[in-house]
Amino acid sequence: MASVELFFFYLFGAAAPLSLAALNAGLVGLALFFLWRLLKGKYRPGVSEWILIAFIAWNAVSALSGPMPAKALYGVMNYWSWSALFIAAALPSAIRRQWRRFSAFLALSAALTFPISFCTFAIGTNFRRSRLLSHRPIGTVCSFGFFSHHLTYAGAMILVVSVTAALTLYGGRRRAWWSLAAFASFLNLLLSQARGYYLAAIPTAAVLLWKKGKKWVLTVGTAAIVASALLLAVGPASIRNRVKSTFDLGNASNAERIYLWISGFQMVKDRPVAGWGPGIYKDTAGPYKAPYAGLIHYPTHTGFQTVSHAHNLFLMVAIQSGIIGLLLFLAFIVAAFRGMLRQENRALRFGAMAALTAFLVGGLFEFNGGDAEVAMLVFFLVGLALRNVESGRGATGMDDAGLDHGSGPKNHLE
Repeated sequence: MASVELFFFYLFGAAAPLSLAALNAGLVGLALFFLWRLLKGKYRPGVSEWILIAFIAWNAVSALSGPMPAKALYGVMNYWSWSALFIAAALPSAIRRQWRRFSAFLALSAALTFPISFCTFAIGTNFRRSRLLSHRPIGTVCSFGFFSHHLTYAGAMILVVSVTAALTLYGGRRRAWWSLAAFASFLNLLLSQARGYYLAAIPTAAVLLWKKGKKWVLTVGTAAIVASALLLAVGPASIRNRVKSTFDLGNASNAERIYLWISGFQMVKDRPVAGWGPGIYKDTAGPYKAPYAGLIHYPTHTGFQTVSHAHNLFLMVAIQSGIIGLLLFLAFIVAAFRGMLRQENRALRFGAMAALTAFLVGGLFEFNGGDAEVAMLVFFLVGLALRNVESGRGATGMDDAGLDHGSGPKNHLE
């Protein structure tokens, strides 16, 4: 049985950058083992998990009290991807000790997406049947790997960068291999041209370098500034224009986000306590967005392109579950970071913390909490970090980090 669970563990890592179907298959397989432990009383949630359980339960309350209870109750199922946190936290120590191999599968799969991402960027085709033979100028098509959207791809890639960079900095072994994997994933992130995740890379790097000292921060910061300057000076015109458009309020994509946020705040104002319920934004946001549609001018049309979310993780949480839901979500974030800080293995600690930071900062510009490929991976990594990799005592209900505060053996994986 342990070998079967280990197979699903590796499958989850290998599938994360490649296929949502395979990713779901890996998580479903691990979920079956999780349910068995739950029924046997072998899993007791920590503080972070209890808060997340309360958050999901409150979303059910929001659904029942909202204008479309039946559809919103079904929308609660969208939090399936967040359950990866519980599944990872409940894994036995024998499985969690293999997290480096899990990371290796993750990095290798991410590297396999580079050829298609580079061709997408350089040839100017999205490789779909309708545009397989059409070619656009270099850099005008955002790379998306094997996913359907470049933002999903960017979200997954920055998580892989977080893990592989942490192993480079704190892993102690095979640093050259991990640094190469981090570089390949970072190139994929650049090719995605996801501006929000470009910005998220800055605080993510700060978390990764937190314990490395001023010399590391200065070196990496200088290298980033030089690379950015070169990119803006001699890089492809499309890339330069896309980076410069990040702060251009006249850019149609930026304008759309601003008006989505304005209309979203108005929705929260009308239902501030319990919100509208999950999964029904598309059905309820129309009247709030309508006054602003004429103010958004794309080259091919006028109006909103986004219909199913408000392009902001925190705002969507407030829209769907009200201020109470937002407070529960923020409490979970605080508890998760506190739990991860007690993780003895530094590579896993900083990798998971950097991944969650990237997810949250990226969430200021995208509703990545509803992006299953991204949410599954980040919550799984956080779940792993909330338990001690070596001892595995977290599955029996120790504290959030799964640490034995007695005289047990120390973790020698660093």
